[in-house]
Amino acid sequence: MSDEKMRALVSGLVNYLDCPCTYFAPMIDDDPLMEAYEKAREESAQSKDFVPVFVVPSDTLLETLVMNSDPTNDGRVYDFDKDEIAEYRRGILETDPNNGEEAIQNLLSITQEVLGDPSVFEDMINQSGGNTEAEDRIMTWWDFDSTMTNHIILARIPVEKVYEIFAWLPMGGWNACPNNEDLKVISKLWFEKYGARPVVVSADGIDFMLDEPVAATEAKDLAIKHYAFCPDLLEDREGVTISSYAEILAKSKIWNFWWD
Repeated sequence: MSDEKMRALVSGLVNYLDCPCTYFAPMIDDDPLMEAYEKAREESAQSKDFVPVFVVPSDTLLETLVMNSDPTNDGRVYDFDKDEIAEYRRGILETDPNNGEEAIQNLLSITQEVLGDPSVFEDMINQSGGNTEAEDRIMTWWDFDSTMTNHIILARIPVEKVYEIFAWLPMGGWNACPNNEDLKVISKLWFEKYGARPVVVSADGIDFMLDEPVAATEAKDLAIKHYAFCPDLLEDREGVTISSYAEILAKSKIWNFWWD
């Protein structure tokens, strides 16, 4: 993408988000991004009127956000109706936030139905394999073709709770990616239970960060729920099963989700 088109895209996303944003150009080292996030998080803890989250700009993301939140839009993603979007955001914020477990169980039922043979799922749960090293690196902000970070925006979303960011970032509801109401209520469940915070959002990925890994005794049950939430999560983890993914969770402070 040309510099001119990227500037227009970043400007369009900032206009859509309608909140204070800071742009970061691609860089070789992601330490400045982590430093900016931690500083914003400290400010958020004091002011309690925004939640920081990184947003990876792409045409696909902007189109998804606009089409999900502005139902009257006819494909002119840079010319959206802010009143429609504000009403959509209010609706997502008013969604019952306490049905995260129900949402997970519904996704799990769908996943098992897609797999068909119950023995396939049982094997994935009980068999081990693949690399089980800790995953403590943000993945979603990297451009692996250039080995640099993507262009990225640090948005200060004007909400009080970390899981409410999905009212501003409704990137779900396609293929196996959960719908936006489910993204919110499941994120609430995982924040309250494990302290997991959505830190980076792109058109096809979300990275969560935790202060400490989940307990080993809870990891397998959580691994099953992660697979229901994101059935593609084993695709780029060669040889890894749900059982061995649980071993990863018990060591990791980052959860990487990517949908194909």
